[in-house]
Amino acid sequence: MPSLFHIFLTFSILPLALIVWSLSDLCRNYAKARVIGLPITVRFITPGGPLWMIFSPVVIPIVAHLPFTKSFITKYKRGWESRERYRPHEEFGELFIICTPSGNIIKVSNFEVADDILKRKDEFGRDLEAFAVLNIYGKNLATTEGKEWMRHRKVAAVTFTEKNAEMVWHESLKEASQMLEYWVARAKKPIRTLAQDTQIFSLNVLAAALFGRSYPFEGKEESEAKNKSIGLDTKDGAFGYRDSIATILHMIVPIMVFGEKKLRDSWWLPKGWQKAGHAVANFRDYITYLINEERSAIARGATSSANLVTNLVRACEEEDSGSLRTEKSVGSSAILTKDEIISDLFVFAFAGNDTTALSLAYILAELAAHPAIQDWISEEIHHYTDTDDVEKWDYATCAKLKRCWAVMYETLRLSHPISQLVKNTGAQARTIRHQGNAYVIPSHTPVEINLPSLSTMPSCWSTDSLEWNPKRFITPASSFEDEVLPSDTTSEFYPWAYSRLVCPGKRFSQAELVGALAALFRDHRVEPALEPGENMDEACHRVKKLSEDIEQRLLSEICEPHKIALKWSRTTDDGVRMEC
Repeated sequence: MPSLFHIFLTFSILPLALIVWSLSDLCRNYAKARVIGLPITVRFITPGGPLWMIFSPVVIPIVAHLPFTKSFITKYKRGWESRERYRPHEEFGELFIICTPSGNIIKVSNFEVADDILKRKDEFGRDLEAFAVLNIYGKNLATTEGKEWMRHRKVAAVTFTEKNAEMVWHESLKEASQMLEYWVARAKKPIRTLAQDTQIFSLNVLAAALFGRSYPFEGKEESEAKNKSIGLDTKDGAFGYRDSIATILHMIVPIMVFGEKKLRDSWWLPKGWQKAGHAVANFRDYITYLINEERSAIARGATSSANLVTNLVRACEEEDSGSLRTEKSVGSSAILTKDEIISDLFVFAFAGNDTTALSLAYILAELAAHPAIQDWISEEIHHYTDTDDVEKWDYATCAKLKRCWAVMYETLRLSHPISQLVKNTGAQARTIRHQGNAYVIPSHTPVEINLPSLSTMPSCWSTDSLEWNPKRFITPASSFEDEVLPSDTTSEFYPWAYSRLVCPGKRFSQAELVGALAALFRDHRVEPALEPGENMDEACHRVKKLSEDIEQRLLSEICEPHKIALKWSRTTDDGVRMEC
């Protein structure tokens, strides 16, 4: 038998070998970076590496208790781009290189260079490795390029319709009203479940949009109590979908690393990880059931509601080969297989749930810290709605609420859940021109357009660029109707991406967020709950600081949302707050 010494030696050598290997790779990558000619900063740990994605939430809090670790946390806590915004580019330049053991990354914070990269779609393709985490069910709109991407994009474009956006508007109004009722009457006070509640809100809206199933809002505590009191067999499929998709999104990195089967069948893994494996299978089974149901309806000549599943399936009617297509698309390149439909629907669920839930949590935290902005949007909501019955608010109202749109714009400018537009040079070296200089970027190099920097540069957004101020997006006028709101996508502002890459679900997310704001702030206000010895100004400052402390898990989100405690109150006609 091996001695204790040999066992100890073995376990000592492995980490040492890993360190030596990483340093060797880092040196090679540094030599490559120097040839490019851009400024270089070194990271000894690859920020986007799967292991660091899994273990950094454990490591960083431990390191934070040690002395002289502020610089380490600034550089290695994931989501540093969203916290630091334009400052790293102020230090290293509008273009610089991050050198890591896994390779070099080009960071870009210049609108002309970003525009040039995005237009050169055949030279700077999508960095498919960065999106591999979304390949749970196979290739999809987010993880393909070229002709394959065009197939997915063409079908997605006809899936997200104005009729679907209208349904999202009404569902958002209903769900937000019920969420408000929960916060006012049923929730524990102060409310510390902002992030969980906005996710439940978004899951419910998404269930209606994807599957045509509507559910009443339940807070986190209510939902947990209900789950304990009823078995899984008593839940309908779409309700089970809510649980499954929430589990998948929370455990997406372990799913990517281990795979569905290993998670499901490995008894030695934590129960939460095993549950993630079953959630992947449950989501697939439910979508397959809906696809088959819709195919039967097509065969019978029956009509269906305009949800995303039916829209997608009807865009790809079934053939003997197992692919789905419509009569108009026979022989075209717009046909998706059943597995591709399932994978695309997962990406729609991912993109439509977490991004919106996180954005709404940001918005509510910032509004709690800015009571004057609450009054500002409430004036507009009252102007366009003559009743507090949200069921009577038509979809045309959505486009009229320019101040609510401005709140959405400003929040996405400062705290976007997706902080980088990630491209890759592909199989050949590519040239980037900046300020009269040409830089040759080697093949297979990630190029990241740094949105938190682009959207906060003082040269573009003025000296108050780090301040949350939605009024910057509104040109004032003598009437609400004459106020001017800029376009939601320009060459210098693209929260829903840009050019051909504009998010196909853009109107979906806009209707959802504006609908939530309209329902929540017509007759109610939110404020921070005071901590002992704190006045309201201090509380607002604390909440603002917490809301802008960003950590990247899969997306960029508020690091400690449970520390943001909020209280809701109703206002009278003259704007006075009433205790609920």
